[in-house]
Amino acid sequence: MTFAAKNLLFSVFKAAVILGGLGGAYGLYNRFEDIAGEEEYTLSVTARASALAAAASPAAMGRNGGDFLTRYLALGEGIRARDSVSQANRAGLIKIRAHYYGLLPTADEPPAQGGNWRPAGAEREARSIAALALESAQRALEARNLLLVQTALAYFTIFLVLLAAEALQYYLATAGFMNDFEGLKAKLLRAAAPFYPAGERRGEIEELTVAAETLDRTLENSMLARLKMAKETSLRLSKMKTQTRTLELTRRKVITLVEDLEETRGELQAEKTALRQTGEKLTRSNKELEQFAYVASHDLKEPLRIVSSFSGLLSKRYAQALDADARDFISYIDQGAQRATELVNALFNYSKVTYTARDYTQVDCGMVLKKAMFNLKITIDEKKASVKCGALPSVRGDEFQLIQLFQNLLSNALKFNTAPAPEITVEAMESPGEWVLRFSDNGIGIPPEHFDRIFLIFQRLHTVDKYPGAGIGLALCKKITENHGGRIWVESKAGVGSIFFVTLPILAGQLPGPVQETPAETKEKAVS
Repeated sequence: MTFAAKNLLFSVFKAAVILGGLGGAYGLYNRFEDIAGEEEYTLSVTARASALAAAASPAAMGRNGGDFLTRYLALGEGIRARDSVSQANRAGLIKIRAHYYGLLPTADEPPAQGGNWRPAGAEREARSIAALALESAQRALEARNLLLVQTALAYFTIFLVLLAAEALQYYLATAGFMNDFEGLKAKLLRAAAPFYPAGERRGEIEELTVAAETLDRTLENSMLARLKMAKETSLRLSKMKTQTRTLELTRRKVITLVEDLEETRGELQAEKTALRQTGEKLTRSNKELEQFAYVASHDLKEPLRIVSSFSGLLSKRYAQALDADARDFISYIDQGAQRATELVNALFNYSKVTYTARDYTQVDCGMVLKKAMFNLKITIDEKKASVKCGALPSVRGDEFQLIQLFQNLLSNALKFNTAPAPEITVEAMESPGEWVLRFSDNGIGIPPEHFDRIFLIFQRLHTVDKYPGAGIGLALCKKITENHGGRIWVESKAGVGSIFFVTLPILAGQLPGPVQETPAETKEKAVS
């Protein structure tokens, strides 16, 4: 297969991969639209069912009995607003409609005064509809998150396929062509060396052009010499003809090779441009994904607030009418909603650190440590902890994020510590091109097999009952450190204590000051 055919084959393959990726993006966009519409539909049904349940309560019927019929009809309009849903939520939609039609009055039920009616068990049926719709919304949210992960994996695979195709194109097509070209160039230069000076420095194409022109002029001179030497022996004439034919063939090959080389350079330039554009698209896609995570975590707070509020209302209004099991169930719902809210807030803070762009300024790490200790003053006093530190440098960064970093590391050192008087030491060491901040404690320690896991989001080594928290503190520390161009790692031994290392770029001309050990009480007085 020729060089041009190989390049054409690889170009067609990469174009097919890119078109397939674009088609997949269009399909994923439609799928995202369907899931978003289904989620909005289920949340609307949840809100209207909750409103109907409130109108069906005895207190509400006493105040305004006609409001029940209005909200009943509004719920019916909401349920009929969408005829089809996904396979996962189809059974839920059937149950919702069954509960809704179960609210219709039977033939033996007497009409209420003034045309108002309230079927038996209406409040229970309405709350069942709200619960089913909320479950459908949760399933739609899980489907959207799964689709988001699958989308990221698919486009990462497409990127790897294009990268592999580029490498194969080089090794299977371009490398062989360049080897053949170098061999032919060497032969051409050896053939033309006797006819032109080789001591001058020229470019590769210029060298080949000069050699071809020299050979062409040599051919012309040979033809003139052949005319003059026509009377010489036939053996000399035969040699001259052979040389002439060889030179002519070489000249044509060189011209063909030069043309192919120019064409190849144009193709390589076009492929470089396409690769750069693909990289820019991937960068924009990553930014859009970060913004999507930020908005999604922000919008999750409202349904969780609704769940928590209504569970509190149930516990407050019907505490005497419910048995112990029902009160326990409501307590579990409230605890779950609070836990989910805590996780959403943690995810919101993590996404905000990733998405929010700030202008970096020169920040004194000593003042950052003081502010972090001031925020943790109550915990430090309760634990009877002492915090010692040496001279800390000034770095270029965002003060708010650095306070979060220091506060999370100090909070972890206090939380995972069973000593009567916890001891924490903060030191700074200079390394080539960077500062190394060292946070050491005498806590419970971390097993070596969990050193990498603790920096992942929502990864916990202990239960929430034993050590409360959202499991995002060290992941946030890692993200803040990476935002400032640094690294974070841990050295620890179970039962002995832990040492967290954080690197930050060093400022030009900045040197560490003398190390001083200051107890926590003195630090707190200085802050106040």
